Amino acid sequence: MLRGNADVRRLIGACAFSLSGDWFAFVALSGFVYHHTGSAGWTALLFAINSLPGVLLFPLIGPMTDRFDRQRLRVACDLGSVVPVIGLLIAFHAGSVALALGCLAALSVLAAVAGPIPEAALPNLVTSRELPLAQTVIGSLYSAGLLVGAGLGGVVTAAWGTSATLLIDGASFLVSALLVAKIKRPFSSAMTTRRLRIRADTAELWRFLRTTPVASALMWLTAGLRLCYGMVGLLPLYALDRFHVGDAGVGALYLAQGLGAVLGPFVGRLLTGSSTRRRLYVASAALATFGLGYLLLAHSTHLGPGMAAALLGHIGVGACAILALNGLQLTTPDHLRGRVMVFVFSLSSALQGLSTLAVAPMAATIGMTDTTRLLGAFAVFYAITWSIGSTRIRTKQLDAPHEAA
Repeated sequence: MLRGNADVRRLIGACAFSLSGDWFAFVALSGFVYHHTGSAGWTALLFAINSLPGVLLFPLIGPMTDRFDRQRLRVACDLGSVVPVIGLLIAFHAGSVALALGCLAALSVLAAVAGPIPEAALPNLVTSRELPLAQTVIGSLYSAGLLVGAGLGGVVTAAWGTSATLLIDGASFLVSALLVAKIKRPFSSAMTTRRLRIRADTAELWRFLRTTPVASALMWLTAGLRLCYGMVGLLPLYALDRFHVGDAGVGALYLAQGLGAVLGPFVGRLLTGSSTRRRLYVASAALATFGLGYLLLAHSTHLGPGMAAALLGHIGVGACAILALNGLQLTTPDHLRGRVMVFVFSLSSALQGLSTLAVAPMAATIGMTDTTRLLGAFAVFYAITWSIGSTRIRTKQLDAPHEAA
């Protein structure tokens, strides 16, 4: 696929550069804010600023992705991101936390617009047979970007300072813009009106989800995955309090998590094959695997079994997330796909944030082990319930959207 499709090579390359660059900047920013405030709370605020814009601006970003030229919009976002990166350089040299947070907010808004565009455009750049593999590759880049970007970002920051890290981040956006601009195939097969009708466009999205059982079922599956995701935040506690292996153990568990999330989309595709019906069965089984992995983690007493449990759990996460996303790509018509992809990203950010916020008081009240067991069991129960409830959709309604797409 990569040898024969230069446009997909460019899109995957653009995603790889921009996602890795994002983590370069985030690592440097985390250290800067903690150094100047001495507060873990301010550092945690970075994650909220990084995810909230996509949730709050969803009614605007979704229609933009469908009404404007997606390719030009992505290039504009990549080029526009260079400006707040320059602002971060100024903030770092001036020691201004407020300016740094403002620049992060600007980067987050631009990322919220640019992020869903590859998923919305991908069905127009590949054949229907290539789409699952292409989405698997792009989906795995999110986890690979964390592994590579955060890891290298820490090394570069320690070796050459924050300025070098931010310069690399800015360069990654420029490379991404160049690669996207060179793509020849159109990002959309529908006419772009450049007229935002926020209320009407949002109402059209709700109507589509309400009247398309396959799409709504996949949204519910995504919601279940993200509602359980807060237990991932307990990984450091297992390393420090259960396994007593210090910061190196924390890194080892996160490495297992990241590796599982990278492998998950490929495992899911391998099990699904070319069957559209099997995609839903495997996706629900992947959610159950996420829960089972963390149930095993709750019973682990040493780092090795804990890493194996985290690896298994996040193979489930990666497979479930990407299979659901690919199903939505196949089900959604092009003129709505931007809004659907933006909604998936926003829903995931919102529910994952709520889950993360809920885990802290739960762990303080009933302990990290029981919290993990509770959420792990909930993931398994949710997967089984969703699977039973979706039986009629699988047998009668899945093929029709696929053929229409």
